[in-house]
Amino acid sequence: MPRPRVPSLGHASEPGTSRPSAPRPSAPRPSASSPLLVALALGLVACRSTNEPERTAPSSEPERFSFALPSDYAKLELRGEGSETLRAPPGARVARSDKGFAIDAGESFALTIAPDAPPLSELAPSSVARVFSETDLAVFKSEQGAYSFVVVRELVPEWDDNAKQRLSCGSAGGAVGAGATRAAMRGFSKSAVEQMVAACRSLALPTLE
Repeated sequence: MPRPRVPSLGHASEPGTSRPSAPRPSAPRPSASSPLLVALALGLVACRSTNEPERTAPSSEPERFSFALPSDYAKLELRGEGSETLRAPPGARVARSDKGFAIDAGESFALTIAPDAPPLSELAPSSVARVFSETDLAVFKSEQGAYSFVVVRELVPEWDDNAKQRLSCGSAGGAVGAGATRAAMRGFSKSAVEQMVAACRSLALPTLE
């Protein structure tokens, strides 16, 4: 005679059913503002900044000049009394030739003045970089860092409005000579050019008294 089955007292489940297992607690994910991520981000930025050279945008700022006439510059007559005048340092000397005038007052002041000059647009030597321009002025700079310039003045005498005169006044041995351009053979400091430009702009025709 078969023995009857006795149900076990374990965790047996009813036929056709299963007990759902309890979910495992997951590890919390660090948020974007957690201290750990912030520290890692700062570390990456620091590593990148030390490994990569600093890049700076190239400056497009033009060179700046200040053309002020020194107070001790005196009026200098180019061809004697009653002629064209220009303000120059004390002791400046004038030499006249068939090409114009040469004015010298030491190593930092030397000008060449030429009559019947071409327009300023034609006084631009291709071998020297132009670093500053105004309507009557062009300043050049050589590869060695020396400056030269040319000023073109259009002057009208008081006694004849139709007799306009165009004169060029530039640094000696520089961008202009006798109305023709050439590569800069002599250069000056920036401060010397600023004073010489102011002197060239003081160039004036004689006045009626």
